[in-house]
Amino acid sequence: MYTDVYESIETKNLEYTEKEKSIISQYSKDNPLHVLCDPTRYPYSYNENGEMKGIIPDYFRKIADYAGISYEFLTPATRDEYIAYQKNKETTDISIDARLETDNYAETKKWGVTAPFITMQLARVTRRDFDGKINVVTTVDQTVSNSIEDAMAPGAEKLMCSTRQEMMEAVRKGKADAAFVYYYMAQAFVNSDTTGTMTYTLLEQPTFTYRMVISSTKNHALAGILTKAMYAMPQNLVEDLAAQYTTYKATELTFVDWIRLHPVVTVLVLLIFGWLLTAMAVTMVHLSARKKAQKAAQEKAEEMAELAEHAQAANKAKTAFLSHMSHDMRTPMNAIIGFTSIAMKNNPSDEVKNCLEKIDESSEYLLSLINDVLDLTHIESGKLKYDPVPADVKNITDSALDIIKGFLTNRDINFKIQREDAKIPNVLADPARLRDVLVNILSNAVKFTPDGGTITFEARCQEKGGDGYINMRYRISDTGIGMSEEFTKEIFEEFAQEDSDVRTQYHGVGLGMAIVKKYVDMMGGTISVQSKKHEGTTFTVDIPLEITDKECNKSDTGFSEKVNLTGVNALLAEDNELNAEIATVQLEEFGMNVERAVDGKNAVEIFRNHPKGTFDVILMDVMMPEMNGYEATKAIRAMNDRPDGKNIPIIAMTANSFPEDVQASLDAGMNAHLSKPIVIDEVIKTILRYVL
Repeated sequence: MYTDVYESIETKNLEYTEKEKSIISQYSKDNPLHVLCDPTRYPYSYNENGEMKGIIPDYFRKIADYAGISYEFLTPATRDEYIAYQKNKETTDISIDARLETDNYAETKKWGVTAPFITMQLARVTRRDFDGKINVVTTVDQTVSNSIEDAMAPGAEKLMCSTRQEMMEAVRKGKADAAFVYYYMAQAFVNSDTTGTMTYTLLEQPTFTYRMVISSTKNHALAGILTKAMYAMPQNLVEDLAAQYTTYKATELTFVDWIRLHPVVTVLVLLIFGWLLTAMAVTMVHLSARKKAQKAAQEKAEEMAELAEHAQAANKAKTAFLSHMSHDMRTPMNAIIGFTSIAMKNNPSDEVKNCLEKIDESSEYLLSLINDVLDLTHIESGKLKYDPVPADVKNITDSALDIIKGFLTNRDINFKIQREDAKIPNVLADPARLRDVLVNILSNAVKFTPDGGTITFEARCQEKGGDGYINMRYRISDTGIGMSEEFTKEIFEEFAQEDSDVRTQYHGVGLGMAIVKKYVDMMGGTISVQSKKHEGTTFTVDIPLEITDKECNKSDTGFSEKVNLTGVNALLAEDNELNAEIATVQLEEFGMNVERAVDGKNAVEIFRNHPKGTFDVILMDVMMPEMNGYEATKAIRAMNDRPDGKNIPIIAMTANSFPEDVQASLDAGMNAHLSKPIVIDEVIKTILRYVL
């Protein structure tokens, strides 16, 4: 039945769907999955001091941990308590040791069923002096057990026992000739027998398969989730788990038992090998120790290689997922922000303008959240590098303060700035990262400081003993809501928020300060925080910066909306109707003529079918049907009959925003890469750079 509902192992599609992830998230520490198994089947499952142990519970822990499901084992002490739990649908969510005769039986009970995860074979347990005749066979008071004894030992007298452990003990004491139990039970008992009088024989038939059964009151999709986790486990997992309980243990035979069981071997050992025992023991100890050490080292190396391979695969999957999610989220964001901007320029009424401003504010917040998640991922994966360039720290600080002054519009907050007048030398810095650190801390100060409060910004340049470095110290204080001393130890952790209502009241998910800490660490600096509840917070940031004689990159002098691009002809390759409409309207506002291609193939055809000089610039989306932007760019650059194809500016305008996406655009032959949602000022500046 499970193969009709869930994917089989041949498909190897082990990734969880969004719906399955939602189901998994329902089972937390506060709402765990209640798990049941038989406490009387050592070593398969048993209760030891109130804890469920054994091969089956250990196997379930592996797959539940893999799936990310929180769980809690029910702990029946007897078979009767186990059966009572089985009948109680309100208490038991899943039974992990179900042996079903047919799948139809599970359907009639409205159970969800996983794939089989263990096949149990029977073993016959006897004494070593067993003569092959079974006059008395042990059994327990269970229908299945009685039917097995009837089939394996027809006509034999049955000795009734309470547990299977008692069954095998009765055979050891000579009260019965044989016991029929599951293979690992037999192996565990015989290997732990200290008398050395017991043995077992593995039987090919019958065999029994066990599955996990989901209660009729629970979502049966759990069966599919657990089945996927089973398929992800190593093929020999059950054998590895069983080895922990059934490993052979040296027996402690008495001299009389040894002589009785092995008289010939005893005589030979005493007469021939006795004098070699000491030498052999010493040699074997050394060889065994060396072999174990070599084996342990080899296993450790193999384990580390496997872990590294899994980590690399997980990293690739994570990057691919975020790349697709970034594209899919930025595309509609481009439409929302673009149309809002267009609507704002059409003299809306005060009521409509108010709504548009709220839409714009919410859009900017959502875009900021997307960027935070992507930035954090880049840092963790090591793809975001610290790339310092000659820079003027004063200009970087000024740009951060200008941004914050915009945040203070319509707020009654006293903003104090304390800066040294001394000239700060040019340094090697990453302007974007340093500005992000300052803006993030200052924006939090604005967010968490009520009207009437005060924010103080201090910047000091400190010499570092003539070693070619300076230390820039920034101290940002506010009289806002503050935080507890305990939370100041957690503030730089991802998704950290002190109060449950902070996210709702102040809008945020707790990524900003985590990113700030990682940026500061990347730049070789330090950051500290002091805060008291209801009194305010102070952040101190120290960044070491190397002094340089090189000229700084000149900052952008700003952009004028009065730029006139009349007569500039653009070919816009964009498959999304909304994005195409937004870009066309915004470009035409600057006097440009825009012709649209619906995909990469159409863009190549339009360019080829128009004479040289028709288009001054090509604006190219990347992810398009028929032919993507990379392929279209390469096709245009490779036109032998159109030499202008090698030189016409081609600018990527795409929702793909990862650094590797930027590099892919440049590698395909594009001149520049702009990420959606598009900022029309940036688009016009880029066009001006290549066209005029």
